[in-house]
Amino acid sequence: MNEYHFAGPVLRQDVGFRQHYIPVPPEIADDLLATSGRRVIAVMNGHAERRAIQSNKDGERFILLGIPLLREIGAKLGDIVMVTLRPDPEPERIDLGEELTAVLEQDEEAAARFYAMTPGRQRSLAYYVTSAKRTETRITRALELAKKLRTHTLYGDLNEK
Repeated sequence: MNEYHFAGPVLRQDVGFRQHYIPVPPEIADDLLATSGRRVIAVMNGHAERRAIQSNKDGERFILLGIPLLREIGAKLGDIVMVTLRPDPEPERIDLGEELTAVLEQDEEAAARFYAMTPGRQRSLAYYVTSAKRTETRITRALELAKKLRTHTLYGDLNEK
């Protein structure tokens, strides 16, 4: 399995969503995308995370970072981060968390709609639930998500009709 090592700065997009990211050198991004796809295991300052190689309209490739991840890796805007990228051996894996798994097991209609979605959409919805710190909040979010799945009231559902 190929591994790629580089040092990259933490930058921030100031257009649209203000997101922190680490640019991926073009030759590394091109090789990964050509051989194994977008999903990677990114080890940043020793902390491993499942991520996707993203790109912007200018063709720049990067790994997105949230504030909690920046804290985990001990970095802030402008810092240099040591990065290792390798192909994700389970690119379709989606971490649902205990709360969302339990809710989907109990709500067949919501589960059917959830599992019919693309892996990227499933991953985004699961992240919404699992990113909450408190168990009570994760339960509330999982229940709300199931209701929206069942009633077709997710953001974007109005455009699908």
